[in-house]
Amino acid sequence: MENEIVDVAPIQRAVNQNTYHEEAAKKIIRKYTVLSAGAALVPYDFVDVVSSTASQALMIKELCELYDVSYSKKLANVAFWSATGSIATKIISAAVGSIINISGGGVDLTGAAVAGIYTATVGEFYKIHLRDGGTLENANLADFSEFFIEEIKRGDLSMATFTNPGALMSHLNI
Repeated sequence: MENEIVDVAPIQRAVNQNTYHEEAAKKIIRKYTVLSAGAALVPYDFVDVVSSTASQALMIKELCELYDVSYSKKLANVAFWSATGSIATKIISAAVGSIINISGGGVDLTGAAVAGIYTATVGEFYKIHLRDGGTLENANLADFSEFFIEEIKRGDLSMATFTNPGALMSHLNI
């Protein structure tokens, strides 16, 4: 039996590149999650929705650049779905806020929590989709919905995520 020398340099380069992409994607998602959550603290719905929409669209653009996926042809589509999601988060925030019912005159962070969680989930979805060879052309709402439902089933998203600051920070990787 002969000892054969195997060049592991190409394998190591691939591992290094995957690690780089993963870390860079986490930083991108974290940055825009914080921006989106912070914008949700602004008490004007229009500012909140526009800021959250812009944060998500820019986040997806940066993730596309990281994974070398064309973005420009789908800019309008991404902006539309980001705006739709931002409006939905406002509705969800109101519902969750009424369930939690902050008493004692404290600051209601529900809107920021929902916006942050939604933006982080959008970012995670696109990170995985683009990393695995997907494009904006074949990203669809059904896949995103399935991804979101799986997060709930795994327990990654629950009422504790909205009500417990530690659980929220852990979910948002902050």
